[in-house]
Amino acid sequence: MAATLTEAYARFVAQNRSGRLPDVAVEVARLGFTDAVAALLAGSREPVTEVAGKAAATRTAVQESCALLGGLASSADLAAMVDACAAHALDIDDYAFANHPSAVLVPVALACGQTTRADGGALVAAYVAGYEVWADLMLREPDHLHSRGWHPTALFGGIGAAATAASLLGLEKDQTRNALGLAASHAGGTMGNFGSMAKAYHAGKAAQAGVFCALLARAGMTATPDVLEGERGLLRTLSPQGRVDVQSEPELGAYRHISNLRLNIKKYPTVGASQRIIDSVLEHLHDHSVELEALARIEPRVSEKHAAVMPFHSPSKPEEAKFSLEYATACALLHGRVGLAELGVDAVADPRLQSLIQRVQVVTTTDYDPDYPVAARFDQVTLVDRDGRSVITPPVKRASGHADRPLTDRQLCDKFLDCAAYGGVDAGPASGLFDRLQALRGWSFADLAWVTNGAWRK
Repeated sequence: MAATLTEAYARFVAQNRSGRLPDVAVEVARLGFTDAVAALLAGSREPVTEVAGKAAATRTAVQESCALLGGLASSADLAAMVDACAAHALDIDDYAFANHPSAVLVPVALACGQTTRADGGALVAAYVAGYEVWADLMLREPDHLHSRGWHPTALFGGIGAAATAASLLGLEKDQTRNALGLAASHAGGTMGNFGSMAKAYHAGKAAQAGVFCALLARAGMTATPDVLEGERGLLRTLSPQGRVDVQSEPELGAYRHISNLRLNIKKYPTVGASQRIIDSVLEHLHDHSVELEALARIEPRVSEKHAAVMPFHSPSKPEEAKFSLEYATACALLHGRVGLAELGVDAVADPRLQSLIQRVQVVTTTDYDPDYPVAARFDQVTLVDRDGRSVITPPVKRASGHADRPLTDRQLCDKFLDCAAYGGVDAGPASGLFDRLQALRGWSFADLAWVTNGAWRK
């Protein structure tokens, strides 16, 4: 490469602030802000958010940013941390390139935007900068990080967050390079913490690290110039088989990552790998009835890589159920829906659900989709009754809400209102907030203040 990878990222972030963005990138940013705020509202009263808020409240000598859309004033880095924990708490936030970009980048943009009096154009540019850098990093690794126990959002989210923060804080190129390098020292997070509060904190600590590293770099702290791609840098160190691409020149100015990958919006509050199976079951139930007591075996078929991110085979609490294909399949069959209400403590413990879970036997395949290489060509479920007769649910290639099968504007609004209601927000104020988010690019700072200081609630 003519320049180091870290240097190329820094140059892009500095230049992206004043460049013209393609319409698709602007649309992805609008969608990301809308979905992340929805997830934040839904997760605002979750235990992990309450704990994060209590910790932040002990350090509020500096009150420069509002978290939880007006619920807490704190420093920018802590506000970003609390909001990111909330946005990721219920795992209903969007995903792309096997990461959760908006749950990290949007809290960073909201927190830093308040300190710099940002308008909508600056927020969009900062989000796009973080997305492109983060995606480019992740896509350099050809092997499956989840299968090695890594959680990529915790590994690379801080670097994407640093790019977003650097954009809004106006860092120069060299300062931005240092911010990205410093954020590499915060990379870490394993799937061993899935099923606990720490999973949501992975997003929170990434957001906090990105903001704080940008502030450190602005103050003069430095990092190794090639710490992302160097011989002992982050990418080579993490690479499961040492096949990571550290040589190719990034083509960030073309905005190909955000234009091609866009965002996958979750219709159901469970891990992305479970979404197609839920769709398949619900499509079957739309046209057919199923006698649940007669079922002997329930066999969802997914790829090995998707199965690897759903390790809880007998979930006993909501935090585990989100990462259980057994739960997702059984819940869809029992209730004909998988929503936030079905993930309560009592709902997960329901004996009828637990009985079905025990009859689920996951089947895996290595027949991967060449266009979506962590997934099978399609997912479906085989239902086998006690007499040995079987029925196969419809094959689903792309889940509802996937970038190739997007939710309608009405469905997106319905999800937003459902999330808001779950978080205790009435439909009237929530509708007003949703409408304002749809006009993100045209925001003045007054719009950002209206959203973040809680004025929309009145």
